[in-house]
Amino acid sequence: MMRPRKCAALRAAIITMTLVVLASCQPSIDNFGFPASAKVLRLASNDDVPSLDPAAGYDTASWTFEQAIFDTLVRYGDADVELHPEVAISWESSPDGTIFTFHLRNDVRFSNGRPVTAADFKYGIERVIDPATLSKGMEYYQEIAGAADFAAHRKPHVDGIETPDPYTMIFHLTGPDPIFPNKLAMPFASAVPREVVEKWGEDFSRHVIGSGAFKLKEWIGGQRIVLEKNPDYYIEGQPQRDGIVNQVGVNAELQWLKFESSEIDVLEAIPPSEFPYVMKTPALRALTLNKSTVTTNYLGMNCQMPPFDDVRVRQAFNYAINKEKLIAVINGRGVVARGVLPPNLPGYDPDVRGYNYDPAKARRLLEQAHFPRNFKPVLWFRADQTGEMLTESIQQDLALVGVSIALKPVAWGPLLEAIRQPRNVQLFMSGWEADFPDPENFLSVLLSRKQFGSNNDTFYTNPEVEKLLDQAALMTDFNKRYALYDQAQQIIIADAPWVFLIHPVTYVMRKPWVRDFIMNPMRPTRFEPIWLSERKP
Repeated sequence: MMRPRKCAALRAAIITMTLVVLASCQPSIDNFGFPASAKVLRLASNDDVPSLDPAAGYDTASWTFEQAIFDTLVRYGDADVELHPEVAISWESSPDGTIFTFHLRNDVRFSNGRPVTAADFKYGIERVIDPATLSKGMEYYQEIAGAADFAAHRKPHVDGIETPDPYTMIFHLTGPDPIFPNKLAMPFASAVPREVVEKWGEDFSRHVIGSGAFKLKEWIGGQRIVLEKNPDYYIEGQPQRDGIVNQVGVNAELQWLKFESSEIDVLEAIPPSEFPYVMKTPALRALTLNKSTVTTNYLGMNCQMPPFDDVRVRQAFNYAINKEKLIAVINGRGVVARGVLPPNLPGYDPDVRGYNYDPAKARRLLEQAHFPRNFKPVLWFRADQTGEMLTESIQQDLALVGVSIALKPVAWGPLLEAIRQPRNVQLFMSGWEADFPDPENFLSVLLSRKQFGSNNDTFYTNPEVEKLLDQAALMTDFNKRYALYDQAQQIIIADAPWVFLIHPVTYVMRKPWVRDFIMNPMRPTRFEPIWLSERKP
């Protein structure tokens, strides 16, 4: 339930009193071990970072910091979704899309001083393919020739990755894949120093060494993560700050207070209760940035667990939930989702209609399915204010059709682990932001049987969908490729493993002294170009 808006005078008094208390408890801003003159970007988040190991992290929080510590062959631009060189100077592919050759820079070093070579990228990808690593990124590199033999320990290396010299890489694929270079822009494909991984083993995440613009200075679980500038970074003039401090365990309301008192420089979660005030206040609105994300938020239903193994129940939940109300709950920061694919993804079909709000039809479907009236499913969701408000709205809508649900807020890391276990979580709220700009990254990654225990958290499968996904993946004609994915999506919508909720629009605020903070539609903001002018009280 939304809290009522406070009057302006009361709000100002409360904030003033809070800031006085904060000032009395903390007379100066902590520089976290950096010199007083250092330029340090200060952030805060509700959740800790699950991992800094590029083979393990597969969430926005992890990728935010992994892309600062590690390099990939190619990357997306700061503000676009086009591929740009990173460690690779250039690359080319064979006409049939089965061979890709990359030419690397020769001036890149890990933060421990050792030169980066093609062998470090090969090792990083082989770690991901190795089942012992338990990497969620394994799926993206199975098409490399020899990957299956390597994963089965029949070969010591992946034959389809050649390194003819220290600065050349050649990938041989078992079939055409026109978007393979996009998969190499994911942190999974980072250059990783073998000797450091072998030294630390499972603790590598706490002792990461990469070749990116920053290196790990400190990580205290549940408190903060601190990065410091990599003085040997190969791009001249970057990074433009001495370090980054991200305090964790800070909810949206406290982040708001820390932002107002200038303890943090960027507010990445404007509390829903404060958002209208920000938009109506010119000085505050001028501090905001926003982006339409390549994201779909959804309610997942475990298709292997009763009663969600009945398509009528899943369809009923789609008709029962008022998505327009959800948009209102978050102050208009999104658009209604009609299907799996977000509007700004290549291959999106604007004619997809999805499910309208029809509680009467929902009740009829539940009656036909003999939905048990004494059954009370538990809805798991990420523990934050926005998640709480959305799930409370969903709870109210379902109650109107005779379904009572319990709400279970869970921290981000444990939530991800829980929903990936078979027959464990019946109902959950989640979301997916594109890893690369192609329908494959939603349909095949999230809704294929091959992804059971990895990313298909609803454990949905349909043989007809599987066939279409397999055909589309090999299609180099993008019009035909998108047509096949659209057919698959239409079947998925009818099968309704998700309640298609919203495509969010993200808003952040940054202090006036934070310059060149650029929001990418598909990736977390990169830290390298951000610079800080003189702080003002």
